[in-house]
Amino acid sequence: MRKVVILLLLTGFAATGCAVRRAPPVRYVPLLGAKKDTSMEAVLERALGDKNPIVRLDAVRLLGTMTGPDVQGRAASALGRALKDPDETTRFEVVKSLSNFSADTSGPYLMKAMNDESVRIRIQVVQVLRQLYQDQANQIQDVAGN
Repeated sequence: MRKVVILLLLTGFAATGCAVRRAPPVRYVPLLGAKKDTSMEAVLERALGDKNPIVRLDAVRLLGTMTGPDVQGRAASALGRALKDPDETTRFEVVKSLSNFSADTSGPYLMKAMNDESVRIRIQVVQVLRQLYQDQANQIQDVAGN
């Protein structure tokens, strides 16, 4: 791809004389240095667009386990986009997976899930919120007890 872009640029410059003024090279720079994101989150985000619901469901489950400080924002964001999945079971699993994140991280996506047409998913949101609240209350009790 890079060779093709460079060849086209050189051909354009040679054919038009002083093409530097006519074709600003700045717009071609992103193509030259662009690298594909091959991180685990990027691969899973791509899997969320797969046509097979089983692949999407497995991607959601794995994203739900990615709660480390360096990846949780991106994982939660991908799960938030998966709330638009046509498969109800996948959306249900998204809500369950959001329970692994802090209330601050998962809150906006849980609010979005409350607009789902499925009663089953809206009930799961309430259950996840109950679990998050209990986890927070337990943490506060642990800190107060020490």
